[in-house]
Amino acid sequence: MIRPGPRVVVLTALQLEFQAVHTHLTDLESYEHEMGTRVEEGALPGTPWRVALAELGEGNTNAAALTERINSWLKPAALFFVGVAGAIKDGLELGDVVVATKTYAYQGGKLDPDGFMARPSAWDASHWLEQAARHNLRSGEWTIHIRSRRPQRTPAVQLKPIAAGDVVLNSADNPLSDQLRHTYNDAVAIEMEGAGFARAAHLAGRIDALTIRGISDKADGQKHAADAAGNQPQAAAHAAAAAIAVITALTPSTGTAASEHLPTTGSNRLKPAGFSHSTGAQTAAHSQGVRWEPVTGTVTVDWRRTGNNSAFGASLAALEIHLVPVPSDSRIEVRRLAQLSEELIVLGRASGFFTSAEPVASTADDQRATAAAGGVRQAASGLAVLRTGQRSAWQPLPHDNMGGILDPAVLPQQISELLALLARLPLSDPRSVALGIGVDPAMTVSEDQVSRMPRTKAQPWARGDLLRVHPDETLTMTDLTSHMDGVAEELAARLLTSFRRPYNGF
Repeated sequence: MIRPGPRVVVLTALQLEFQAVHTHLTDLESYEHEMGTRVEEGALPGTPWRVALAELGEGNTNAAALTERINSWLKPAALFFVGVAGAIKDGLELGDVVVATKTYAYQGGKLDPDGFMARPSAWDASHWLEQAARHNLRSGEWTIHIRSRRPQRTPAVQLKPIAAGDVVLNSADNPLSDQLRHTYNDAVAIEMEGAGFARAAHLAGRIDALTIRGISDKADGQKHAADAAGNQPQAAAHAAAAAIAVITALTPSTGTAASEHLPTTGSNRLKPAGFSHSTGAQTAAHSQGVRWEPVTGTVTVDWRRTGNNSAFGASLAALEIHLVPVPSDSRIEVRRLAQLSEELIVLGRASGFFTSAEPVASTADDQRATAAAGGVRQAASGLAVLRTGQRSAWQPLPHDNMGGILDPAVLPQQISELLALLARLPLSDPRSVALGIGVDPAMTVSEDQVSRMPRTKAQPWARGDLLRVHPDETLTMTDLTSHMDGVAEELAARLLTSFRRPYNGF
């Protein structure tokens, strides 16, 4: 049975394109249509989305038939076609990404004694998804999602028309190239499935569809050499990263069918995301279905200071959250930690966690990668990834001259934002995690209302300078990403309960 949940579909033609998207998904399940068509579906960490992924094979005919079938079967909120393409215009380099604003079916026409006269068909991209792509691929922050070797240069993104037909073009000097230059002069890339995909999406009615392609060759007779150099998988990885960035920036609309969590006709719209938060009714719905499992064995949290992380000490009272993989039976490579130190800055700035103006320092050694505002030791806000796989984030509590404030009305939102950020880190997700949460230092923290700032009096915590809730339960990453607001409310309740516990001298 197909799992309920807000859903998008990503279609690919080749296995390497399929794998490029597949690596971004967790908690995968396989579904088979009654006519034999298969999809694999997984969660996209840090989002509410289920992503159904299919490999269709080459050609517009396959793309049209199977796009129609999969759309009718799964009824997604949006369709994406992700893969590689050849460049047919100067200005595109290998590894660049093209988002198709229009797709031409270039093989339609009439041939008579006067020559070939084109009769093209063309379909515009979904305005909604095109705008999302323009907004979220405008800067290089989307490259944080690339799950392959890091490119030497930041891939450029162009939003331009593409041409699609059932021909592999590997020459710049032939009748087809001439036809494309003269009749489809605004097309910048050529591929083999976009026309069938766009046609099927058009016939489906109100469905948002978008094609995203990575440039793997220049259709200039050098395709074999480009393929041999590994440009196809690299271009596919870039296209997949761009698609993931767009999907991540979308949330299901409130019009989504609440009973089944599936979009219905006329309500399968999307809306932009960011750090958005649900209404009270949505939060209640999201909190259902979270399975907290008792910890078996020992879960070790590497807190920011005392012993292991003394270099992370902060002067402001900061909320800190740690996601610890369970079981902790794998390690991140040291060379990956070195890359992560810079990627954490990019992700932090892209999400608004770090402002564009504040200085952010990054460090990496054989145990952790860290990015922190104000320097690693001062650490007003920061992100860290440990070799054990632990992900950590910390951020100052709302504060005035009287100290930091734990506001029961504000705390769940801050926790949810930090969880969403940690879930978006460019790492393979563990199946389950344990969550540690605390405030450090807590000696000047009081429970109060942010709306009362600035205050003239406060009653600070009097039990010492460390407030920590050690994890005694685990939950799956799927539950965490699907019910983030509910998990945040539970963590806020645990932290406040610990803060309110009477001091008994022990």
